[in-house]
Amino acid sequence: MLLSSSSVLASVAMEKEVGADIVKQVRQSQGYVFDDYEINAVVAEIGEKLVAALGTQPFEYDFFVVNDDSINAFAIPGGKVFVHAGLIARVGSEDELAGLLGHEIAHVAAHHAIRQQQKASLANYAALLGIFAAVLNPVLGQAAIAASQTAMLSYQRDMEREADFLGVGYSEEAGFDPHAMLQLLRVIYDDQKLNPTSIPPYFLSHPLTGERMANLESRLKKLEWDGKPAAASHRLERAQAIARANAQTRRAAVPDYQRRLAQASAAERPNALEMIGILMAHGEDWALAENYLEEAEQAGRNVDRELGRTYMRRGRFDEAAVRLERAVAAQPKDWNALSDLGATEYQRGNYSKAAQYGERSLALYRYRPDVERALGRTREKLGSAGLGYYHFARAAELENRPAQALGYYMKALEQLPDEDEHRKDIAEKVKELAKKTGGAPQRPDPQARRDRGEPRAH
Repeated sequence: MLLSSSSVLASVAMEKEVGADIVKQVRQSQGYVFDDYEINAVVAEIGEKLVAALGTQPFEYDFFVVNDDSINAFAIPGGKVFVHAGLIARVGSEDELAGLLGHEIAHVAAHHAIRQQQKASLANYAALLGIFAAVLNPVLGQAAIAASQTAMLSYQRDMEREADFLGVGYSEEAGFDPHAMLQLLRVIYDDQKLNPTSIPPYFLSHPLTGERMANLESRLKKLEWDGKPAAASHRLERAQAIARANAQTRRAAVPDYQRRLAQASAAERPNALEMIGILMAHGEDWALAENYLEEAEQAGRNVDRELGRTYMRRGRFDEAAVRLERAVAAQPKDWNALSDLGATEYQRGNYSKAAQYGERSLALYRYRPDVERALGRTREKLGSAGLGYYHFARAAELENRPAQALGYYMKALEQLPDEDEHRKDIAEKVKELAKKTGGAPQRPDPQARRDRGEPRAH
């Protein structure tokens, strides 16, 4: 049964609040989601194409990549969709990824979470927030909740069927091959039958049954697609290398790329070099990354983003600046390339440029305390201790260190001139944090010295 008009309005307000609260929790947990521009851009672009197929929506949809190697995806009420790196690493094409994203979007658009709870007489904000917080518990390290609540994450059979039908419709409307969803699920379903003890997390809360597969297959036959599988696009291959470098162990990720390079034909070798170079750069094996990426560049591949980052880490700052400037020119919204360029200019002594790039990077994506700290140190080099403390405070807030943040904000107020534009925001932060901490700022400690780039005391 669908929700009534009045129920939908009440649901939308509640779902938006739950979604905002969950995202706030996620933001306070460093490392839970990727802060890499490139992998996020791939997922967001596919997701936004699917959302456009829905027509007018009460939610603003946001897409996040979870830094975890499991095959999983889930949607939070209010339009927040999370995809695990492990799923991105294993899909065969953008069409397959679109199929899974479409399924999750359908759960949100059809208000399945609140409909499920209404059947269990649990449709209230606290219950909804608690249930979806359970999804985050294993990674965020929160206390485990009751199994009965966790069980509520499993959608009923009719809702799964509805999400399948809606999701493949969104995929078709957005220009993706809807057969790809079935292709992916069929492979995993067959594997699930052979290895029933290793069911991916996605299919614990989205059970994959023979009936569901048959219904989806019947639906797709009516679309008259030929179902030929697509190959992974170049940008998906790059995103998969980034995902594996971050979410998998070296032993799990590297051999596949070494084998691919060893078996590559002359025509395939440049791309194979690029992919293993990306893997090594994001895995922070800078020496190997440099070797592979330089050879890829010589073979005509555009590896400015990763080679610039690698040169910067290797102390080759002039060469890093050339690559990173090109990377930023090609992708002006790439917050990682901007922050890397800022760090490069800092090392070259160009503090004004470093500050400009740091500010541009944080304006695009602010949830990176390391970039806030770097900008704070840059502002100190430029003679503004007040702005330095301001950015150290923002870094401390992002790392959920409220007492430290309060201390930095108070020092910023002491140092900044009366006419500075940041003072109003800082004064409000001081009031907010004083209530949270009881008004006691934390005095400088070893972490404070690290914030400012000072050596540790021995």
